[in-house]
Amino acid sequence: MGNNNIAAIIDGTLNDLFDRLDRLDHDDIDLEMSDGKLVIEFGDGIKYIVNRQSAADQIWLAEPQGGWHFDYRDGRWIDDKRGVELIASLDELISAKLGEEIAL
Repeated sequence: MGNNNIAAIIDGTLNDLFDRLDRLDHDDIDLEMSDGKLVIEFGDGIKYIVNRQSAADQIWLAEPQGGWHFDYRDGRWIDDKRGVELIASLDELISAKLGEEIAL
């Protein structure tokens, strides 16, 4: 897969994540998107950051408990250590943070 193609896939994924989170319309979530970086900020100031890592052709997710690197495989973003898909990871993390079940 060419580098330009993966960059377009990454940008499309970040835009899709922004749209999914925005549709939650949750009072305790603020979103900011700029230049390949999506910032999810909660009411208490905690931030989760999902961003493009062009050199590695990955999407990275940083949150207070750690960081995760996702590779694009078979049309999905899969964590390179746990084998968990990006959306499932965010569902789990955000649900735990908000104390309620959410599904992106």
